[in-house]
Amino acid sequence: MALDTDIDLAKKIVESTKDMVGIYKVGPVLWMRWGHEALSFFAAQKVRVFLDFKFHDIPNTVCEAIRSLIAMDKSGVIWGMTVHTSGGYSMLKSAVETARELGSVKIFGVTVLTSLREKDLYRVGINRSVEAQVKKLAALALDTHCDGVVASAHELAVIRKACGRELLCVVPGIRAQTNAKATWDQKRVASPTDALEAGADYLVVGRDIYQAENPREQVEVLTGAIRAWEKN
Repeated sequence: MALDTDIDLAKKIVESTKDMVGIYKVGPVLWMRWGHEALSFFAAQKVRVFLDFKFHDIPNTVCEAIRSLIAMDKSGVIWGMTVHTSGGYSMLKSAVETARELGSVKIFGVTVLTSLREKDLYRVGINRSVEAQVKKLAALALDTHCDGVVASAHELAVIRKACGRELLCVVPGIRAQTNAKATWDQKRVASPTDALEAGADYLVVGRDIYQAENPREQVEVLTGAIRAWEKN
């Protein structure tokens, strides 16, 4: 679950849903408001955290950032972190090596953001389809031994065909079945069942939950859909 919200709401959501949610995603929105003290809260709640900072810099800078975050994590609640695969081979390889040297934190390569379409890629000089770009970046993530990738459900078939099951696939842009057309700024979205059918390992749901009148109730709807899919 993505917690791109304020501290008080984030706390309430975690406390009310921790029995149903496996991992909470923390990105710049919440981290800028809360900082590393957030890790102590998550540790007290006995849940895991996925730090989604999408690092994209020279290898040394990315490695030092990873080192700093892991050093802050006194209780070992950080499950994974994200880096941009477009940062290149050396950056990815160094990030993975640093994380493994310091423990068991997983490194996930972000492929193409769910807010982008072909025309957006063309505007930054990438003259290939979203699927082709995701395939290329997923192959790079595999080559550098990343634990997985972050990609929309729309490109999972391409990733699985090119990389098999060697990469874990984290899928953002998940919308509740009854709200599948609400995209906000994300363009390539999917329902939980569609993403699972396509080969997702982890689903990321954010605004459908933290903007709901009753977040726990919304989590129950989503988990119900997932359980129904698992039975079929």
